[in-house]
Amino acid sequence: MKIRLSYGTAVKMGLHRGKMLAEPTTAYVMLGETCKSNCSFCAQRRDARKENYLSRIIWPEYSVEVLKEINGFSRICFQTLDYENVVDDLLVILPMITNIPVSVSIVPIPREDMVKLKNAGVQIISIALDAANEEIFTKVKGAGVGNRFTWKGHWKALRDVISIFGTANTHLIVGLGESDEDLVKVMLSLKKENITTALFSFTPVQGGAQPDVGRYRVIQLARFLIYRGYEDFLELTGGKISKIMVPEREKKSVERGLPFLTSGCPGCNRPFYNERPGGIIYNYPRKMRGNEIKDALEQLRNYSQLVF
Repeated sequence: MKIRLSYGTAVKMGLHRGKMLAEPTTAYVMLGETCKSNCSFCAQRRDARKENYLSRIIWPEYSVEVLKEINGFSRICFQTLDYENVVDDLLVILPMITNIPVSVSIVPIPREDMVKLKNAGVQIISIALDAANEEIFTKVKGAGVGNRFTWKGHWKALRDVISIFGTANTHLIVGLGESDEDLVKVMLSLKKENITTALFSFTPVQGGAQPDVGRYRVIQLARFLIYRGYEDFLELTGGKISKIMVPEREKKSVERGLPFLTSGCPGCNRPFYNERPGGIIYNYPRKMRGNEIKDALEQLRNYSQLVF
């Protein structure tokens, strides 16, 4: 069986020569040769597959045996393509992984398969909504692109994960045509159901543009505050966050740049998943420097009023 490792993972493991501008704290493994889904924003989409890529990240191919030697990471995350025997393949691989927490990002699967994965040692399952509302979901990930997925089906699968694992994770992409209000509403709903959110910026595969970085900063801060337990901290005007008010007890966290770091499972930093090296950093994969925090807050203020 063959797998793919993200470029940074392969370099950190000594399997590939190269430089890392930020070292991955999680080992990222892609499982599957081809994907039968056709999500419009994905480099592995059925109708326009970009070989060896997921988002901006190169994934060199290796024998699955290399996973027996994995060390130096706080977590391993399997990014699975949508194919027939994905759960069977995971159940073959998982016994090779010892003494490291395992996350699996996967399409909706039957409850009995979720139970099998839990019994095999998986700690967290992530099922990506990606879109912030049902209309956009259908357009970019559902029937609009020839996929079998539905908004209700993904929510049901997330609730199944919660009932089995106690928690679940999802992904949201900023820049698919949603409003700020859509993102706030869905994140509040996810938080109430004990579903954590990993935030991404839209990364063009075939046309389109990444969202304004100032808007992304506002959504990052909103996500941070929502998952800190706050609800009444912003004002919306025509669907846009026009004002965001940082509670007194969270000011030090914002001053340290915590809202602008990569979000997701514990130990995940996904270096340069949304970014080109040397370009704008949307999700910081490491502790931010003083000038970076200053720039991020300025970017945010260019989009919304910040009461801080």
